[in-house]
Amino acid sequence: MRHLVLLFWFLLACAPAVADEPQYVHAAMRSAALSQFWHQPVSVDAFVLLPDSFYKQPQRRYPIFYWIEGFGEVGRISWGTMLAWQHPMRAMKSEFIAVFLNGMFNGGHHEFADSANNGPWGRALTTEFIPQTEAHFRAIATPQTRFVGGHSSGGWSALWLQVTYPDLFGGEWSLAPDPVDFRDFTGPDLTREPPQNFYHGDNGRAYELDGTPLRSFVVGEGWERLQFESFDAVFSPRGTDGKPQQLFDRKSGAIDPQVEQYWEDHYDIAHILRANWPQLGLELHHKLHIIVGMRDQYHLDRPVALLAGDLKRLGSDAEIDFAPGLAHSTIFNWKGGAIGYILAEARALAPP
Repeated sequence: MRHLVLLFWFLLACAPAVADEPQYVHAAMRSAALSQFWHQPVSVDAFVLLPDSFYKQPQRRYPIFYWIEGFGEVGRISWGTMLAWQHPMRAMKSEFIAVFLNGMFNGGHHEFADSANNGPWGRALTTEFIPQTEAHFRAIATPQTRFVGGHSSGGWSALWLQVTYPDLFGGEWSLAPDPVDFRDFTGPDLTREPPQNFYHGDNGRAYELDGTPLRSFVVGEGWERLQFESFDAVFSPRGTDGKPQQLFDRKSGAIDPQVEQYWEDHYDIAHILRANWPQLGLELHHKLHIIVGMRDQYHLDRPVALLAGDLKRLGSDAEIDFAPGLAHSTIFNWKGGAIGYILAEARALAPP
């Protein structure tokens, strides 16, 4: 443990400065859990945006917000990102530490979920990175002042972390999350028995994403193929060849029922909430917030709608908003600025 702490502080000390003092720093922590899994050094990586008063009030402690970006993003803080978070905090006269987590690993997004293929990313985050980060940056470090959110794959991650560790976070906000209900996984219903085809419905009509046949996404050479390989890496059991078992045959679209059942049992958030609601319902009171555009080009509003129906029947107070006219990326324009809207809600939940 001492070695981990020393490495963590060294990387912080080497972080680039903005003006006279660093407004944001690069924080990377060698994870014992992940390094043991991979038999080589593996780190949890993030950039930390510090409050305006951080250096002026060295005894002050702050609520903290962990933000997870989507596929392909590595948590770097651009000028626009800084302003998107700083402006609402300044307008509200309320400050947070904002931690932008890097969810990318081995060409995919590990979703901060413990995985048979990627390793224990959820455990590494919650038991190693979060405690050390909050101690170093003077976070208040209570569940009531610790929040998580994200967009796209990061939006799925935020909901997953809140549901999996309900007592660790005081609330989550998901923007356009990856499929949260496997009854509509970018088109196909993965829970069907016998399994349907991944590429097309029973009527033979091909599923489409952003106007392109789903099959073209899966077998192409761009990030889209890597996205679906990433799902296998996170959600699937490991095969005898040491690789993630594929949910479906890439050529025919035939779904493997055993792999599908593993996906559903372990990572279908809607299924997990339905199965465990007597316990989770109380623990998640006031904590679930999902915002998705009704013009999301990946149809992510449809699994959210299925989950919303279940949560309503279960008596949940989850806040689920469907934004007319907004797409996958423009969802950040929600309510004049989704980040400001989210931070205002987080401030209302945090103790004074």
